[in-house]
Amino acid sequence: MRRRVALLLLAVALTGCREQQRRSLFIDPMIETLIPPDTIFVAGANIEAIRSTPVFQKYLSQLRLPQMEDFIQKTGLDPRKDLSQILSTSNGKTGVFMARGKFGQVKLDGKFNYRGHDLFGDDRRAVMFIGSSTAAAGPTAELKTMIDERDQSTHGLPSGLRQLVQNIGGDRQIWAAFAGGLQGLNLGVPEDSNLGQMVHLIRGIEQGTMGIDLRNGVDFKADLDCRTNNDATHTHDAIRGLIGLGRLSTPDSRPDLLRLYDTIKVEQMQKRVEVTAQVAPDLEDQFLDLWLKQGRR
Repeated sequence: MRRRVALLLLAVALTGCREQQRRSLFIDPMIETLIPPDTIFVAGANIEAIRSTPVFQKYLSQLRLPQMEDFIQKTGLDPRKDLSQILSTSNGKTGVFMARGKFGQVKLDGKFNYRGHDLFGDDRRAVMFIGSSTAAAGPTAELKTMIDERDQSTHGLPSGLRQLVQNIGGDRQIWAAFAGGLQGLNLGVPEDSNLGQMVHLIRGIEQGTMGIDLRNGVDFKADLDCRTNNDATHTHDAIRGLIGLGRLSTPDSRPDLLRLYDTIKVEQMQKRVEVTAQVAPDLEDQFLDLWLKQGRR
């Protein structure tokens, strides 16, 4: 009897471990081995998981990452059909865009070889393919360094970023994490958009994560860790102020936007600021437009 109970408890424990693993955010191992060791910002999207969601096309077309745009322009690939996962990294000065997908039919000009790897581009920027399912695009010097250091254990997410990413949760199809502050970090966000203005106001943040679940409307969550309690208060007040100004400028004839602002919650817990939004499907377009539209008309 005791043996049966022990086996039952072991089975429950193993099941719990498997459930925990399924909840963890998944980064394709092939992509992770390419991540530069000096990365301080990483953003990813599980294209395969969100391809069928109604908000996917509009989100991807409006929130453009410079590295992804360069990749699309050089390869002619359509992310809606050809890619399964994308990842963008930055060290604060330069960035590399990586993708997993189907690249067997890609034909590019400017082919040259570096240490047995085919690159396409020039001395400034290039695209590199590893097999028929992995690609990287960015500054040519960065890609060459990637090749030089690929077999070294230094590649992969830095430990600080890894811990942040693990806390995001596997139910988030779009996500981002950064460590070391936002100073000088080019996030590819239009400066004159509402989101760009908010980024400008929260330079006191030391590290943070963001995750979005698009399966039923927009489920948004961001955790922002600041250097001090005062920085957290400033960040909290800045975000609340931006939302409040938006709400005050909304005419009474737009009750949908008033509902939308009311879904955004901002809370401070000592040095941490948490921003959440549970946006119903009928408001998802307005939510994306709210943060990506031009701040000045």
